[in-house]
Amino acid sequence: MFRVLVADDHVLVRQSIVKAVSSEPDVEVVAEASDGAEALDLAKQHQPDLALLDVAMPEVDGLTVAEQLRKDRPELRIIMLTMHDDELSVERALAIPVDGFISKSAPIVELLEAISAVREGGRYLSDGLPQRTPGTVGAGAGLTARERQVLQLLSEGLRPGEIADRLFVSIKTVKNHLTSVYHKLEVETGAQAVVEAFHRGLVSRN
Repeated sequence: MFRVLVADDHVLVRQSIVKAVSSEPDVEVVAEASDGAEALDLAKQHQPDLALLDVAMPEVDGLTVAEQLRKDRPELRIIMLTMHDDELSVERALAIPVDGFISKSAPIVELLEAISAVREGGRYLSDGLPQRTPGTVGAGAGLTARERQVLQLLSEGLRPGEIADRLFVSIKTVKNHLTSVYHKLEVETGAQAVVEAFHRGLVSRN
């Protein structure tokens, strides 16, 4: 079962999202939050696979929540929801990085498509939003959150099999991610990818 946390301070909007998400097979909404502080507490308590976060929430805004969740649980999928399609928010969100950014004016079916995409390790950005990749143009090479995670583990010296065990995925999935990373970074080997990643600031030196 794919576990989801929904955080939005507008009750009717939140209830609508919960109803739609809960209708999907193998998806369960395990917690609902009405503000950012509550979202952080519930995320720790319920350990969801995905957090759907409204950008503008009282107490702690959604982007701040996303930043903290990314630090605490790098593997967590995060989708931001917003009424404000401003470029600054999109750039900040993708720099975190989050896995999806959806306009609240988008139809529910688009939100479900976004959930499906990030569930498979991809990224989803609503049509009409400013199209940006993490960091400066070209620096992030358009890597998804999962690809960055695989690259980070590779830089720490883990082999593909060990990365697969760490992320609880198949070695084939890891190799597919690495193939995509090599293509985006325009390299041919893992060693070259790590060097390029350090050069671009895509991984941290632990």
